[in-house]
Amino acid sequence: MKAARKVFIRRSVDEVFGFVASSGTEPVWRSSVLETACDRPGALRAGSRGRSLMRFMGREVDAPWEIVEFDDRSGLCREYSSAVRGGRDRYRFEPFGRGATVLELEIEVEAAGLAGLLTAATRTAADRELRADLDRLKQILESR
Repeated sequence: MKAARKVFIRRSVDEVFGFVASSGTEPVWRSSVLETACDRPGALRAGSRGRSLMRFMGREVDAPWEIVEFDDRSGLCREYSSAVRGGRDRYRFEPFGRGATVLELEIEVEAAGLAGLLTAATRTAADRELRADLDRLKQILESR
């Protein structure tokens, strides 16, 4: 299952990328991420590994992850793996005009068991959650 959304943020690519690529910010703006820990605190980079405690299909899931793609200021990709939820979150950052950014977030979820059978329901929920999360990110960054 895939879900993708774009958001326009009135902040520079450096600011948006810096916030998103910091290991501790995800629980602040992503509603499904309860906590996260990284092997190297601070800015993420290719090869960074960590774990996220996530809410998935109504339960808490410990999901190890790794940054598998990292292009400073333009994109990053985090791959998750657990017994329940695998997949990847791909972020693309594009400058827009003077000091603004278009952020595209694409989430691909590979669910096992019953969760894997509920594709249509999970896609609708994921799309709604993604929209709300990006709106929250926009609000946080633009209010700084």
